[in-house]
Amino acid sequence: MVQKPATELIVCAILYICFLIYSFYKNYELSNENLSNYHSLDAGWSLFNFRRRDDFDWEWEHYLGFVQRNGIYFLLHTVVMELTRRFCAKQVSTVLTIYGLVVIYSMYNLPVLAVILAQSLSFYYANPPNYYRRAVWMKTFLWIAVINYFKVWYFYDKLNVHFDIDNDQLLELSLITSWNVIKCASFCLDKGAEGPSAKHYAVRDLLAYLLYFPLLLMGPAIVYSRFKTLHNHFKDELEPHTLPDRLWTLAKRLAMAWFWTLVMLAGQHFLYVNLIQQDLVLLRHVNLWALYGLGFLMGQFFYIKYVVFYGIGIAFGRFDGIDMPAKPICIARVNQYSDMWKYFDRSLYEFLFKYIYTELCTKTSGLPRKVLASLATFAFIYIWHGVFLFILIWSLINWVCILLERLVNHCTPADSRWRAIIGTHVFIPSVLSNFFFFASERVGFIYLERTYTEGLSNYIGLYVASYCFYQTGQLVKIEQTNRANEAKRVN
Repeated sequence: MVQKPATELIVCAILYICFLIYSFYKNYELSNENLSNYHSLDAGWSLFNFRRRDDFDWEWEHYLGFVQRNGIYFLLHTVVMELTRRFCAKQVSTVLTIYGLVVIYSMYNLPVLAVILAQSLSFYYANPPNYYRRAVWMKTFLWIAVINYFKVWYFYDKLNVHFDIDNDQLLELSLITSWNVIKCASFCLDKGAEGPSAKHYAVRDLLAYLLYFPLLLMGPAIVYSRFKTLHNHFKDELEPHTLPDRLWTLAKRLAMAWFWTLVMLAGQHFLYVNLIQQDLVLLRHVNLWALYGLGFLMGQFFYIKYVVFYGIGIAFGRFDGIDMPAKPICIARVNQYSDMWKYFDRSLYEFLFKYIYTELCTKTSGLPRKVLASLATFAFIYIWHGVFLFILIWSLINWVCILLERLVNHCTPADSRWRAIIGTHVFIPSVLSNFFFFASERVGFIYLERTYTEGLSNYIGLYVASYCFYQTGQLVKIEQTNRANEAKRVN
C-alpha cells in the first residue's frame, strides 16, 4: 500500500532546501581573497581563472596524487584478472598474491613490502587452537598499538628515513597497515569459525585478500566472507555478461566516480570549506547561517570523497565477481545516526557488527549487556582510528547519542511528530560531533560553544532548521518504501 506523505513533511523539505541554498550563499561570500592563506591555494582550473581552488583537504589531494602516479596498476589489474579468469581461474589467489607483491615492491621498496608481509604472517601463524580467537584479538590490538605509536610519536620524524620513503609513501603505508589490521582479523576469525577443513583459507588466500589492489589504499575494507565470493563467482560472475558488457559496466561506474571527482574539484573553486575551518577567529564570530552551512558542506564534501574512494574499489570488485557492498549513503538525508553508521561505511559496520557487537550480545540480551557491547564497539572505533583527542570526543558523543536515539525510538511511535520533536534534540549533537572528526577538536568545541551558549533564540533557529532536516529524512524514507513496495507489486 502506498503511504502518502503528510503535508508537513513536504513543507519541511521545501524549507530545508531553502535553508541550504541560503547557507551555501553565505559560505560563498566568505570564500574570497580576504581569508588567511588564500594566496597559498592552488591556482585552479583555467575555466575558473578568477577563482583559486581550495586544496587544503590533504586526504583528497593525496588520493588524486596516488591515482595519477599509480593509475596504471588499476589497468594492469584488470588485464591480469581477465587472463586469470580465462586460463587459470583456480589459481586466482596465487595470481593476486604475486601481482600484489610486485606492485607493492614497484610502488615502494623492500622494507615496506617486508612490513606488510610481517603483519600478514604474524596474524596467520602462531594461533593456539585452544586460544585461537583470543590470540587473533591480541594480535589485532597489538598491531593497532604499534600503528598508533608510530602515528602519534614517531611518524614523520624518523620512520620515513628508516624505510627510505617520502612522507606521502609513509602515509600510504600507515593507511594500508590500518586497513589490513581489520582484514587480517576478519580472515583469521572466519578461518577459526569455519574450521581447518574450510576452503580458501591458505596463506595465499590471505595475501590475495590483503593485496587486492583496487581496495589496497582507500578501501572499502570488506569482510573476508564478501571477498571469498570471488572464488565462487570468478567463472560465473555476479553480473553474468560478455566481456564487452562487463567492461562497459565497469566504464560507466568509473565514469560516475570521475563525475563526482569533477563535482568535488569544481566545488572547491567556489566554497573554501577546508580553508575557512582553519580560521578559528572567523569561526567564533561568523554569521550562524555561514557557520552551520559550513558544517553541512564539510559533511557533503566528505561524502563525495568517499563516493569516489569507495566507488572506484566497488566498481573493480564487482567487475571481478566480488559481492561488494553498496556505496555510502548521502548524508544530506540521514536523520538517524544509527543509519549513518549502518549505511555510510557499510564494510566497517559489517566488521564491527559481526565480530564485536554480536559476539558480546544478542537480540535477547538485556539492556546493560547491549549498552556495554555498543561501548566496546565504539572503543574499538576510537583506538583503530587513532588515539587522538578529537577521535575520542567524536566516538564518545556518537555512542551517547545513539543510545539516546534508541531510547527516543523505543518511547515514541515511528511516524509520530513526537519522535521528530524529541529526536531533533538528539540529532543536533550527533551532527556536531562530526565536526571534531572532519576538522579538529578546536573546531568542534567552537560549534558546541556557539550552539549551546549563545542564547535560546540561536538554538531555536538551529532547532527549526534541524527539525526540517529530520522530517525531510522521514519523507525520503517514505518515498523509498513506496518505491520498494511498487517494485514488489510489479514483480
